[in-house]
Amino acid sequence: MNTYRTDKDLPKDFLVFQEAGFSDPDDPNRPNRLCVCFSDVHFTDGTVGNQSAETVVWENVFGRIKELCRQHDIRELHLLLAGDVVDMIRTAQWAKTGVYPWERDKPQFRENLQVIIQGIIENHSKPGTQSGFSAWLKRLLGSDHSETVTKPGFFYWLNRLSSDLSNVRIQKLVLLGNHDKEMLADNATLKKFYEECLGQPLPALSVNYKQWIGQMYFSNPDHYLNGHPDAAPWLPFYWGDRGFRLFITHGQWRDEDNCRAVKANSGLPGWKVSDGWDLAAWRKLCYSPFTEPCFGDTVAAGLLAGFIFRTKEQLQGLIKDEPRLHDEITRLLRILGELDLYRPTYLAVGRMIEETWRLREKGGDLIQVNEIIEKQLSSSMYQWLSWDFTRQSARPLFKAAILCTKILLSVMKFFSTRLELRAIYWMMRAMSKLKTGLMSFSDAPSYQEILSFPAFLPEYRNYGFRIHSEGHTHISLQEELYFPEPVHSRSHKSYTYINLGAWRDQIVTARKGKYRRRGIGRALCILDLVPDAKSGVDGKDRERRYNYWIEDITSWGDNLDRL
Repeated sequence: MNTYRTDKDLPKDFLVFQEAGFSDPDDPNRPNRLCVCFSDVHFTDGTVGNQSAETVVWENVFGRIKELCRQHDIRELHLLLAGDVVDMIRTAQWAKTGVYPWERDKPQFRENLQVIIQGIIENHSKPGTQSGFSAWLKRLLGSDHSETVTKPGFFYWLNRLSSDLSNVRIQKLVLLGNHDKEMLADNATLKKFYEECLGQPLPALSVNYKQWIGQMYFSNPDHYLNGHPDAAPWLPFYWGDRGFRLFITHGQWRDEDNCRAVKANSGLPGWKVSDGWDLAAWRKLCYSPFTEPCFGDTVAAGLLAGFIFRTKEQLQGLIKDEPRLHDEITRLLRILGELDLYRPTYLAVGRMIEETWRLREKGGDLIQVNEIIEKQLSSSMYQWLSWDFTRQSARPLFKAAILCTKILLSVMKFFSTRLELRAIYWMMRAMSKLKTGLMSFSDAPSYQEILSFPAFLPEYRNYGFRIHSEGHTHISLQEELYFPEPVHSRSHKSYTYINLGAWRDQIVTARKGKYRRRGIGRALCILDLVPDAKSGVDGKDRERRYNYWIEDITSWGDNLDRL
């Protein structure tokens, strides 16, 4: 059947994807099915630190998925990765070459993407190197050039599922996020992601999948079949299955800093975050609000990643000249590698300012270390403020804040560096507060905001969706909702909002002002099982068995403490 359907009961402009060989979610005789979703794993090339969960965690996660499949005799497994799977933003490559994600017209932009994706592949797709005599012999004979024992990465375990669950049909879907959107700008990079991360060679991608993506983004189901047969399909923006009662998308569509407002022009509609969920407008715009560079890129790729890269480079050079400072600089390098784990971002700036105070108090040879950090903090901020794209892509309130900050810092530089850095910290904190709202004390969406999410709109509810899931915010949440409609629903009027949070490490404050690193993760599991043989009246009108739950994981370890 077609990849997308136009049934009368479908929500307007919504496309249903059904992969060839998989059962119809509306078929009452469909087999046992399992859906597992997680989001925001943010696999990086490691050049500005490693934020990902440890490999042993992924081994356990995929072990759990296999356990569920065997326990419930699953015949179809749907794995949904809800965006920001690979992180093309958090890398030193942009600062190293001086070409940034919003400079797509420069040839170096595509070269950067290909270098970044290769680094991600090396870190997270390889089977790892083994210890022991045979591994030592391979290295001795020159067939293995690795110097250390590494464990298999996430994508290794993902792709191994097919052989470990040979009697289960597996569908792997990756949705579009705001940190992986750059891949869409370079076919070679996106092709590498499909083939070397997901284990999906382009020729093996189904016609159904290509038609679905072509219709979603370009209003043309044959876009990837006739017009662009060698092109890697873009990543889908959303997915829904009413057998699982699930609607899922990344969530950047409601974040002003991580998508672009578009003005109406030449017959095309305009769109901004306050306009809400609007598939019709997005399709006419080829989803450009979510595929083009945005303000958030300037903070993550420009300000923070650039500061980490340049500071580490200078500190590593200082170790060579001043070997007696080795222990202190090594400690600072570890802290720099963890800066992206602080939430909100101003806490990372605050941590580095704390370190400058500590270095000043110790004095002596450490003053030169302190000067490097202070200089890079200041210069990174000035550089960020000087970029035209920073101002152009900012929301109106941020534009005013940026202008005020430039004026304030131009005055502060005539006073002490400590005052200048403190001003930077409070500026970052103020912008964080502006992002969540001056009168808001939480990053969580309000109940009224949740009611506007697509799964809870009347036509989506009438279609059969009961769960709205997303990631993006890195904040794990759940909320219960109830609607009296649709009236024909016998017992399924309860609804759930689930934010999948993030699968990555975080820095938390321990007792006595100390810091500790730990891993966090969350998976949504949904079971759609055949009816129990004893259910119903005289074996008739038997309902399928349906359950869903969240599995939250928090992990600690010696390696995390060493980092």
